[in-house]
Amino acid sequence: MKFDFKKFFKQVYEKALEEDVVSNAAQVGFYFIFALFPLLLFLLSLFGIILESAETIRQELFVYLKQLIPGAAFELIEKTLTEVVQESSGGKLTLGFIIALWSASAGIDSIRIALNDVYDLKETRPWWKYKLTSLLLTLGIALLTIFALGIIFYGSQFLSLLLGVVGLAVQSSWILSVLSFIIVTAAMMSAFALLYAFAPNHDPFAWKWITPGAITAIILWLLFSFGFRLYLTYFDSYAKTYGSVGAIIILLLWLYLTALVILIGGVVNAVADKFSASNIKTKKDENTKKDEK
Repeated sequence: MKFDFKKFFKQVYEKALEEDVVSNAAQVGFYFIFALFPLLLFLLSLFGIILESAETIRQELFVYLKQLIPGAAFELIEKTLTEVVQESSGGKLTLGFIIALWSASAGIDSIRIALNDVYDLKETRPWWKYKLTSLLLTLGIALLTIFALGIIFYGSQFLSLLLGVVGLAVQSSWILSVLSFIIVTAAMMSAFALLYAFAPNHDPFAWKWITPGAITAIILWLLFSFGFRLYLTYFDSYAKTYGSVGAIIILLLWLYLTALVILIGGVVNAVADKFSASNIKTKKDENTKKDEK
């Protein structure tokens, strides 16, 4: 049976309107602002525990974030994190990372609520269970982020060492760069897979590594982030109009776009599941008619 792309995208559009993903993304983006700094502090604490070089890692994390986040928003994040770290000792950060994890899970909680709406699911899990799920998802995504950043920062050396252990001595920087890209992409896909599989209250539960929604969300996020940065490079009027408040507005807009692509990915998955079930039913009906003849 030929896949009807026109019908599929029409249903995605109608589903997005029905679930009002634009308004829901604004709500999720608002919660993200509360979860962002605790999450970054949690990442820095984990980096410090695992690699015992928190200062170096913080600087490298800032370099990477600068490439992804709009300039004014990055400056706000860098300034805030630097002030918090300077006011806190390493021991306090290490002991306080559990509190940071709890606070960061608020962002996952907001995604859970929004994705339940997108998938037309009702939350039947007890409070402790879905809160534990949010905490574990936050931890899992944080570890995947650390792994991805580690590959980005130390990719060539790490991969060369790893391949050397299994007897594959690869010296080509091009091949190592391709492998690094594949591994980072796999980490991003895994993060979205965890989010779409465990956050909503799926019944029955079904694990999928690669989903059309995850692919759509990653592509849209990269396009939106690049487009937003390009827009701010040439047409940034927030700082001139609102002064220092402009950085907060830009950060909120970027978080809103991030929430929007996550929910759009959920809509794509929800429609794809229904589309697939409908096609299977149609095929069964056709086979039944053939058998009767």
